Amino acid sequence: MPEPTPRLEEIDTNFKNAAVGDTSREWIDAFDGRLALRGLGWLEENRGAKSFRRLPDRAAGKMSQGVQALSWCPASAFVSFITDSPSVTVRLLNDNCTTMRHMPSSGSAGAELFLREGNRWLSLAMAIPDQGSPEFERELVKELPKSMREFRLYLPLYMQLRALSIGLERGAVVKPAPAEAGTKPLFIYGTSITQGGCASTAGSDFVSILGRTLETEVINFGFSGNGKGEPEVAELIAEIDAEMFVLDYAANCEPERLAGTLPEFVRILRARHPKTPIVLVGVPCYNSVLWSREAWKTQGGRRDAMIDFYIRTKQAGDDNLHYIDGFGLLGPGATGDYCDGVHPTSAGFVQMAERLAPHLTAIRVWSRNEAARGA
Repeated sequence: MPEPTPRLEEIDTNFKNAAVGDTSREWIDAFDGRLALRGLGWLEENRGAKSFRRLPDRAAGKMSQGVQALSWCPASAFVSFITDSPSVTVRLLNDNCTTMRHMPSSGSAGAELFLREGNRWLSLAMAIPDQGSPEFERELVKELPKSMREFRLYLPLYMQLRALSIGLERGAVVKPAPAEAGTKPLFIYGTSITQGGCASTAGSDFVSILGRTLETEVINFGFSGNGKGEPEVAELIAEIDAEMFVLDYAANCEPERLAGTLPEFVRILRARHPKTPIVLVGVPCYNSVLWSREAWKTQGGRRDAMIDFYIRTKQAGDDNLHYIDGFGLLGPGATGDYCDGVHPTSAGFVQMAERLAPHLTAIRVWSRNEAARGA
């Protein structure tokens, strides 16, 4: 009889999760005032229930079943704080310990810690869950020289988060990191790609990368397979006083549905935000367009629907509507950009963010100049 195969962490200790086992730290709940929880559009409304939900509870019953279920995933939300603690530990309780077939648990159910270094954010460590347990604890950094530093901990992209605490050395100074002065949040509505599928880590989806690059809070309203442009979603989004609304939901719609939903969706946003930039983002060019006639036709149809609506709306006098072509964000056939030909890897998301950022920066500066002119 062959010998049983040893577990990978028994062969390579680099894959073994380190036990914490140290009681010398103070645990601070994510909703504690000494920490800043950002990226959740209705945080204050849900704070009493300590809910990481991306929807306000009052709106849940008005949304589709898919949107309701996925709203519990705190995609691109993060805990921001400044501390002189030499160590940072995290304790998470997820809803369950299921795994996805094409996305690592480090991104779907884990957390990622970043450190501000001047104008840059450096990824320091990831809290990766154990298989078979929804609750886990990880020491992310230790033995740092005692000095005030700004940290940002990104939350799971595809898992309902029930509780989170930050462990710091007892007696350490800790305070919430200030928000970027004078900026309103960037609001992005979309699909599984917007939600973060299939980033390898919790902070390497393109929405989170944009937040760090543009130095702004970003509200991620991506709903995997369920970004379909429903008017009730538009009515909810319109409650947010955003600097910019980015509509990235084309991938979840056939061309006909996209053409039918865009006018009403934009009309609802415009009724509350007549001067706020609305940015239409096209679908990246999936690998299937290289061989499938149907995929080529569908992708082209989505693109045509967005361009047609954009041109007609601009001609009608809306100078605050913008279009960014998805074919230029991520092309087909490149090694390592997609995990399944549709959903980007972290490398693909880096490219998307790098190519989106200059467009969004230009729109932001243009809009601010127009406001200063009193236009």
